[in-house]
Amino acid sequence: MNIKTVYFSIIGLIVFVSPAVLSAQGNHVHQTPADQSKSVQLDDIVVSGDKIQAFIQQYPHQVVGLNAAEIEKRHFMDAYEALSTLPGVDIKPSTSGGDRISIRGSGGSGQVLILIDGRPMNTSQYGGVDLSGIPMDIIKTITVFKPPAPVWLGPGSSAGAICIETKTGGRGKSNTGKYRVSLSGGSHGLFDGNCSGKISNQKQNTLIAGGHFHTDGKTENSDKDTGRLGVNWDYKADNSTQYQINGKYHHTEHGVSGPLYNLTPNARQKYDKGSLDFKVKGLFGEKADYDVKLYGDILSIEDRADAGDISTLDLYKTGLGSEIVWGNLRDVHDIRLGGFAEHIHVDHTLTGTHHRNALSLHVEHTKRFDRITVITGARGDYTNDFDLSPAADLGVHVRLARQTIVKGNVGYSVNLPSFGQLYQPSHGAIDQVRGNPDLSEEKIVSAGLGVEHTFTKNNVVSFSLFRTDTDDLIAYQRGEDLISRPENIDHAYKLGIEASVKVTPVDSLTIDINYILQETENEDNHNELSYAPKHQGKITVKYAFPVKTRLELIARAYSRQFTDTDNTDAEKISGYTTVDAKAIQPLTLFTRSAECFVNVINLFDHDYDVHYGYPDDGFRFIAGMAVNF
Repeated sequence: MNIKTVYFSIIGLIVFVSPAVLSAQGNHVHQTPADQSKSVQLDDIVVSGDKIQAFIQQYPHQVVGLNAAEIEKRHFMDAYEALSTLPGVDIKPSTSGGDRISIRGSGGSGQVLILIDGRPMNTSQYGGVDLSGIPMDIIKTITVFKPPAPVWLGPGSSAGAICIETKTGGRGKSNTGKYRVSLSGGSHGLFDGNCSGKISNQKQNTLIAGGHFHTDGKTENSDKDTGRLGVNWDYKADNSTQYQINGKYHHTEHGVSGPLYNLTPNARQKYDKGSLDFKVKGLFGEKADYDVKLYGDILSIEDRADAGDISTLDLYKTGLGSEIVWGNLRDVHDIRLGGFAEHIHVDHTLTGTHHRNALSLHVEHTKRFDRITVITGARGDYTNDFDLSPAADLGVHVRLARQTIVKGNVGYSVNLPSFGQLYQPSHGAIDQVRGNPDLSEEKIVSAGLGVEHTFTKNNVVSFSLFRTDTDDLIAYQRGEDLISRPENIDHAYKLGIEASVKVTPVDSLTIDINYILQETENEDNHNELSYAPKHQGKITVKYAFPVKTRLELIARAYSRQFTDTDNTDAEKISGYTTVDAKAIQPLTLFTRSAECFVNVINLFDHDYDVHYGYPDDGFRFIAGMAVNF
């Protein structure tokens, strides 16, 4: 064992154990009767619930998000649809699971980190991650950090981060129960059924949600069946300590049709994933809180190639994380200290057995002046296969006027190749994608500068400049065998401007406009980066009729983009515009509150490619009803 391993192990032990020790000391402090009658509630520095807007207004990070009320009101079918409505966030569906997520057109500029209740999800190739296994009924908030992301979110956030918080339920003086059932059907044999139930009392809550999804698909061998189940339990002790247990299971079987240039009508994939989290949150003293979490994943994939060969991939992950926060939004200073230790073991029939031991430690300090907030952060990440990787960020928030703020950030991070990039993706048939065990880690410097002016609560305009420079960028290149493999690019950059406008001309009408102009370059060959359109825009119109019908239209436009590093005309995707529509009608069904809804995707049946060789399915719809009990 080398000196760095010992050094980080000692620091990690201090970080993980100190919250429990401090909590034990804090819980035995003598209290007067007057003190005992008061409940302690801190404005802890977390990005959850109603604190999203406060975080956006008071911290230098550039953040967008959806709160619980909006998620329920807009009746999203899944987390992908919810994310796709946010300014600067783009989702591209995948036929093999693990949709491609990009922030500010981030194709080719590192990974987007996905965190569920504060811990990282497994990612697949192209920055994708499978969120379809998370029932929408258990999602409380979704928060997106645009790059550079703060160091305390953890490694792997070079292209931004998405934090999803699940529900813990409300508390009442007596037992209460709430239940919801949703059924929908649509084009190409689509069926989606979901149900959820929540039981609460004064100290504990139990939430169970599950569902089944099926589609025949439009093209041959594009059918898909998915089952999902989530269970959340939380308990609040008399000393304000909270205990949470979250379990999730996801099963998928689907065909892998392949692109038009490499059709695989017989390729299939079976995917199973289970996860279990245990979390403790508490307070000690009057200015600090802590959380400790223990988590584990089990993942199994069976991949059948078009020729009939079968490969399997089994992944086991265990981790322990902790964080302490001193201070709150009203203090001059606050300090955040935390980290995690993680072990990942992979057994793959094609590439053998692999493992990764990781340790990450971070510290962040916030200093508040009259109109200025300054944040400095540092992180060290250690793995047995790539040694030590540093990260740091600096952010400044300036309130120029009561309704005008300026935010500036700069950050450095190292992005390690994932197991999927090194060996074999967890989402992607072996006929289409392979790994590269000789990859180097990416070294990334990113910066952003933005200004935001709020006219009224629902009338806001913002402009942001951004730039990212990456050494040894990991990009996929298609070989003569038509299989894509990741390779390192010596140096690449992207820079651009993002503009967002939100206006509410009348109470019943809201219009959101987002536009991104960017320039990218692979400095090895002076071509553009793949999947990085120069122009990208999104317009969202939401209108509520007097009869309570809610209508939502989203138009998206992209300029031409290339899918290969050589920027060949053969692999170019031409520019296109597409429009989606949604209508929701609240009603009463046998004294129960209910909603009918209709979603239309690609309203005008526009012909375009989602990826090279993967045409969009064209006009399609989903219609259904949700009933509350």
